[in-house]
Amino acid sequence: KYYTIMIPRPSHRVSLVCSFIAALIVANVSGPQYIYPTFGTSLKERFQWTALQNSFVSTACFVGVSFSGPLCAWMIESLGITKTLRVSAFLIFCGPFLVAQTYAGRLFDSFILCTIYLMFTGLAGAAAYLCALDSQSHNFKQRRGLSMGLTTASVGVCGVVFSQVNDLLFSSDYYESDAPVDNDSTYNFLIFLAFSMSTGIFVGSFFLGPLSTDTTELNQTPYQQIVTDEEEQRPLQHDTVERSPLLEMIDSHDVHEMKTDEISISGIQFLKHPIGFSLFCTMFVILGVGYVYLANIGQILNAVSSDSDQHTRNFHITLFSLGNCASRAFFGALSDILRNKLGIHRIWIFVFAVISMLATLTFLVSASNITVDALVPCTLIISTAYGIAFGVAPATTTEFGTEVFARNWGLLLFAPAFGSQIFNLLFGMFYGHHAEKQGSDSCHGSTCFEGTFRIGIICSIGVLCVLSLAIYKAGLYRRRIPIEKLH
Repeated sequence: KYYTIMIPRPSHRVSLVCSFIAALIVANVSGPQYIYPTFGTSLKERFQWTALQNSFVSTACFVGVSFSGPLCAWMIESLGITKTLRVSAFLIFCGPFLVAQTYAGRLFDSFILCTIYLMFTGLAGAAAYLCALDSQSHNFKQRRGLSMGLTTASVGVCGVVFSQVNDLLFSSDYYESDAPVDNDSTYNFLIFLAFSMSTGIFVGSFFLGPLSTDTTELNQTPYQQIVTDEEEQRPLQHDTVERSPLLEMIDSHDVHEMKTDEISISGIQFLKHPIGFSLFCTMFVILGVGYVYLANIGQILNAVSSDSDQHTRNFHITLFSLGNCASRAFFGALSDILRNKLGIHRIWIFVFAVISMLATLTFLVSASNITVDALVPCTLIISTAYGIAFGVAPATTTEFGTEVFARNWGLLLFAPAFGSQIFNLLFGMFYGHHAEKQGSDSCHGSTCFEGTFRIGIICSIGVLCVLSLAIYKAGLYRRRIPIEKLH
């Protein structure tokens, strides 16, 4: 006799849980731009880069993340999530590994080559992160703010995880002071980065991807499914306070046979939309200034106090990452509550973020004597605004259509790419100018960064005006009927 062994297929809930956890893991190892400050100062000291050269290298990961958006979207649409993740795993291994060999003296020590290596690392991280977001946007339709907020929080906490690993396992105290560069703390940390990040992304490739759409939202009735899709995919229209004409025609008995076409806005039309344009401007300023603050935190700390060390730098990196992570999760969930229960659009959270950033920059340029302790709340507030921009923007972008989310998000990533480069060049120029006036390679005093942050203040005021105009044009100053009341 022959017996057939039936292997039970994992339930949809198990598949959702595995996909959700895999997205968090992939996101957590896809933030090389947040890890760079843990070893960036060591690279600068090893190669004796000028302030301007260091500015290019320090933003290389962020530029790779931001400018690669359309390329990453094309990879996902052409190759699919699984193959894109495996390509990303290979690239993200090569980046830190090549930087490590350059640090050890086995490769030519050009700052341009290091910039290229780190840009490819950023590209790989961006592609993997976009795969995680795209998977979440398809699998958790009714709680996109929360699921995507937690995913962006996971990439935000990347800096916490690796800075603490660097502090605990790769501290210079564990190595001899005269250890060769091919076996010191920085070299071994870079090798650890190459293996750990590539492994996390490769493992995630087996679990991520859209699950069957007919059962994704387990607790939704068919009528609720139509309402949710209609509200999420009809972006920011004036008549959303009224019941959709589509819904008026639907009889509850015919919902199973009803198929609706997603209404999508992408490309130039997305940027021409007042909300799309305001998102671009907000991300340009908040993420540009925020990342420059993080990438140059070592120089800022040295400017206000000559006693700052690796531990102090890692503390601020950890604090920035925790604030970034917490705000992504909290404000992502809050955006769902405001939208679904109160009918308040997500764009109002960006207004709060810009005001917070503006107040902090004003303090940094107006305070007479800034100390290391005074920088602690500044780091926390800037990281919170930074987290809001990255935590709420993806859910807002899905309102223009889930099928074009990767494309629109890729366009939005140009904003922090340009912002980080422009503000970082300004920081390098002001820092180098004041260091030269002081007759030293290092600048001391708050004058080192005041010029950059003054320009940030002006830009923040401009973004507030753009947001206000978008809110007025889209009619978002009026409360809309919450989605839950339509159910």
